[in-house]
Amino acid sequence: MTQTTFAKLQTNDDSLCKQPEYIEKILRQHTNTTTVNEDFLACADFPNVTEQTLIAYAETQTKDDQPVDDYQLTFLTVNSKTQKLHSIYHVKELLPSDAIELRSIHLDLAPYQVSESLRAIGLRRNYAGRSSANPFSAQVLDLYDLQHNKKILNGLIVARYQAETDTRCNAKVIESKAILMILRNTTRQYFDMQLRDRIQHYEMSGDLENCKETKRVSTQQRFTLKFDGRQYQIPQPYRDQYLY
Repeated sequence: MTQTTFAKLQTNDDSLCKQPEYIEKILRQHTNTTTVNEDFLACADFPNVTEQTLIAYAETQTKDDQPVDDYQLTFLTVNSKTQKLHSIYHVKELLPSDAIELRSIHLDLAPYQVSESLRAIGLRRNYAGRSSANPFSAQVLDLYDLQHNKKILNGLIVARYQAETDTRCNAKVIESKAILMILRNTTRQYFDMQLRDRIQHYEMSGDLENCKETKRVSTQQRFTLKFDGRQYQIPQPYRDQYLY
């Protein structure tokens, strides 16, 4: 069993990720963007591959010259020595953003060894709402097979914060944070994965000057995701809670 943990990405001093002028140049050449929004740009040295840099960029879409909510995600692989484009993958499925807004993206290069020959690449999407009375935020994990340009895990919620509050102090809060484990069992030649979620329920009471936490209860939840030949599937009983 292998545990995957999301860590801050490390880049070499000479990494292309530390050359913003080059990143902006290649995005303008291969996407429709004119102004790069750093919240929707992620860059890292490709794991276990020498002289390769991976760039992910989520670009807002327009219709009739007006911005719309959804984002087009593109992966670009670049030779970090020659600075030449190696591959480009425009993801077909758009990233949704509506009342709960997409705020940023991050690459997750934990060792998602989903089969004997495939290490998947993770992308984490960070969402948040604007309501002060009912604050909500979530982190969503997708996994991609960049060898064949396809998404193999879609919209798994791995962290969440939500509350009902009077906007001063009194509130009922739920927080959760999950990890994903790679199991030894296989389904359709892909390793099964297990999500392990720790969920915190607590209340806040008082006023602005004397606001205290009460009634904290911690629970855990686990379930297994299996590959159906196309994507990993969240079991039906958990989809309402974990599928974004």
